[in-house]
Amino acid sequence: MNMKKYIFICLMAVVAMVFAACESNNAKFHKMTIDLVVKQSNWDFDNTTGQFFCHFEVPELTAQVYDYGEISVNREYNSGKANAYQVSLPETTYRYIDLDNGDGTTTPYYYQEHVDCAYGIGFVEVFVTVSDFYYEGYTPDAMLFRLQMTY
Repeated sequence: MNMKKYIFICLMAVVAMVFAACESNNAKFHKMTIDLVVKQSNWDFDNTTGQFFCHFEVPELTAQVYDYGEISVNREYNSGKANAYQVSLPETTYRYIDLDNGDGTTTPYYYQEHVDCAYGIGFVEVFVTVSDFYYEGYTPDAMLFRLQMTY
């Protein structure tokens, strides 16, 4: 009879441990997505760093979100259409333009467009840098970025 008692007590202890392990601590996660829209006329140029940038005030990016959350910024293409897609920053795109030689001919100029970002408490900045820092007649296109925060 004592052996049955010990087995019963051991089984009850195992059941109690299983229930304790499954107990929820009711952690709640929040996810927020904020669209950061840059019109072509919104780009500023920084002569010191040799790149275009756009600054966004984002009060939702609090100290708590910054310290304990997960933050990402993606560039969205074809926004609002069935074929929309996102690319995580940083993004490097390989491009070319035809430069006018002044004699009726053109020469292809190949370059890279690099898009990156930085963020801190209350702000996000997006940067566009062109390889070789050749900006004659260049301003970045309008772009849509999606700031995603999980906290």
